Amino acid sequence: RGTVQERVHAELRTLLMQGRFQPGQALKIADLAAAFGTSHQPVREAIRQLVAERALEAAPNRSAHVPVWDRARLDDLRKARLAIEGLTAELAALRATGADAARLARILDAEIEADDMARVEASVAQNREFHFALYRLSGSAVLLPIIESLWLQFGPYIRRSAEFFDGREGRGAKHHIEALRALKRRDPAQVRRAIERDIERVFAILSAIWKDEARA
Repeated sequence: RGTVQERVHAELRTLLMQGRFQPGQALKIADLAAAFGTSHQPVREAIRQLVAERALEAAPNRSAHVPVWDRARLDDLRKARLAIEGLTAELAALRATGADAARLARILDAEIEADDMARVEASVAQNREFHFALYRLSGSAVLLPIIESLWLQFGPYIRRSAEFFDGREGRGAKHHIEALRALKRRDPAQVRRAIERDIERVFAILSAIWKDEARA
């Protein structure tokens, strides 16, 4: 049971970070159990863990829903992401090797291909893979769990911004391209700045979405 629960928890975390669930979406235990091919108990325990991680909010019927954050909360997440992910990217650049750069380049190629084909789900997945492949190079056992927590809370909004933005012809991966070039030049400060610009752009897109919705 523990192994099944761990698998369900890990897969739900990944889906949340990749924005597969929308803000406010209800997650029903029976539906998830059927999707994962398991009993209700491992799903119930995985949801309980995700509620404790603030990735989900408990619902009265012992299921849960994806939180809907207000702009103040999202701005708080923006500041935290800039500070922590920027630092982690800079530390990663100090340790990166040529082989690491080559791996990031392969992920980047897949991201650009997904953007050019307007495959939003694949693009979001490759975006996450690029960020975490870079951050793991930092060697920090402290910063990575903090970043995962931030992405768990913000993930549903990443997908929304990706659906709104035309990332073809390298536009979607622009800041990742900048980060990789700086990493190859061994310029940690510019790697950090590129990642910060990437984070800032997501929030700028969300602001544009909210303005459009307000005018509608």
